[in-house]
Amino acid sequence: MSAPEGSGRSASYPYMLVLFAVVLYFALVVCAFGFVSLLTDTDVVDASDAGPLVGPAATGSAVLTVLFFLIGIARQYEHDLRAAVAGAVEHPVRLPLGRSVLIGAVSFAAYVLVGAILYAVTTGELFSAVLFAADSTLSGYALVAGILAAAVAVIYMIVLATGGEHPARPLWPWER
Repeated sequence: MSAPEGSGRSASYPYMLVLFAVVLYFALVVCAFGFVSLLTDTDVVDASDAGPLVGPAATGSAVLTVLFFLIGIARQYEHDLRAAVAGAVEHPVRLPLGRSVLIGAVSFAAYVLVGAILYAVTTGELFSAVLFAADSTLSGYALVAGILAAAVAVIYMIVLATGGEHPARPLWPWER
């Protein structure tokens, strides 16, 4: 996969940014969960019979949601960039900043749903999934996961749009 002629960017640039954005999102979620837990004196998964995998799996589902959405944005960006270079249009590439709200909402829903399904599987009771989902939604941890997903998506798109001429590596003054 090569970069479009005249784009000044490596073809892997949007995807490397996706990798960094997803790692940033995961680190922010872990940090935010720690602060919320400390400030509210609650556990991330308050149910004692949930088992050790419900919380990490719910968080992992939110991380995977962000990953897949950002890969989709990177693919669309590359497609638009190729079309712009082929058509010799000045600045037709647009980034869907409004999609960050969707990314946040879907990450929130993924966190709640995966946690509820795994809790129901762990306890063996279907109705417990509804109670766990309600508790998880009201506790604030899912909300933090959604808000951070939207914020990281916006940051990703801003960095992607302002990548500069040679975003693959920084240049020393004597290399310019």
